[in-house]
Amino acid sequence: MNWNAIVIDNSEIARQFIQASLAEVGFSCVADYGCPAQALVALAQERIATDVIITDFMMPAMDGLEFCSHVKGLPFYRGIPVVMISTRKDADLLRRALAAGASDCLKKPFRLAELATRLQLCVQNAGVRVQ
Repeated sequence: MNWNAIVIDNSEIARQFIQASLAEVGFSCVADYGCPAQALVALAQERIATDVIITDFMMPAMDGLEFCSHVKGLPFYRGIPVVMISTRKDADLLRRALAAGASDCLKKPFRLAELATRLQLCVQNAGVRVQ
């Protein structure tokens, strides 16, 4: 099965790496944004068919926690899983990510097998897709 993903990361190199990794594990990147505020505007204005939203944690102006909270306030995306990715070694990050509405949190660098398994579980457990 081919799943769709939206990627938000302020680093273009990171977005390219995540997109390449997604392609390796059966996901298509249907939209990517370098700025979480721009992503929120785009998501609020249109329905993008997606199965999962992947966001970086550390971004300027708005971090992944705040972005996730805003996404969960958008009716069309409320049920879509959000997976946060971070290089931080913050032991409390997973708890804070889940409290903000994220479905999971991965640490960079991640392995393809881990990315595939965790994304597939998030998508299957959500059972929701914006059409």
